[in-house]
Amino acid sequence: MKGENIHVKLGRKDILHGVDFDAEPGKVTAIIGPNGSGKSTLLKALSGELESYGEISLNGHSISELKPWQLAAMRGVLPQSSTVAFPFTVLEIVRLGLANGLAAADDSLPSRALAHVDLAGFEHRSYQNLSGGEQQRVQLARVLTQVWDVTYHDQPRWLLLDEPVASLDIAHQFTVLGVARNFAKQGGGVVVVMHDLNLTALFADYVYVMSEGSVWGSGTPTAILNDQTMLQVYGIDLPISTLPNAQVPFILPQAMRQTLTA
Repeated sequence: MKGENIHVKLGRKDILHGVDFDAEPGKVTAIIGPNGSGKSTLLKALSGELESYGEISLNGHSISELKPWQLAAMRGVLPQSSTVAFPFTVLEIVRLGLANGLAAADDSLPSRALAHVDLAGFEHRSYQNLSGGEQQRVQLARVLTQVWDVTYHDQPRWLLLDEPVASLDIAHQFTVLGVARNFAKQGGGVVVVMHDLNLTALFADYVYVMSEGSVWGSGTPTAILNDQTMLQVYGIDLPISTLPNAQVPFILPQAMRQTLTA
């Protein structure tokens, strides 16, 4: 997945300013940054859900030239939140992914996807009666059914996830990010918007840091998650530490030396 000189306008306001982006299959690419920095807007542009200017390609195909069913066959998108107005069961929600994918004949996929997100046996429960975190995992199961096989016509499929762990407890945060990690391990591509920098450091292979609609910097978690990033992007004098013998960055709020400078 590649984006070159991406611009997005909402009304007269510029949201993204000439963003370049490159994600590789087999890796988890994270997008981080403060609130309002353009993370979700970039993901929506990359998915083809938001009109943009510049060039965005998926597996070498310009997304502007792909039909909706072709895009649906190549990538699944999990938004920050999903509104369901009708009293669907969990199974009915997850089967929506089959309707947009190429494996609709496999009736076992919804249950297998639910088991992947620790919701085995939830098929006939009411979606509206679930907690927010459970609903988010149901939506992820729906997306997984859409791109269950990580390759399509010998090309990788993609998971585009917008803050997939924001409403989850710590155990299910690891469950969901483990699903993403495994998808990449099998050869699929994963692009995920994240707020939790510790989880980003643990699960991401490469990180883009957004600030005011532009890419401030990018690199491996070890290279990009540092004191300078915290101060210049997040406006907080918070030192970054590393795990002994692992070189994985981590952030302790207790180590903050002063309050927000912005």
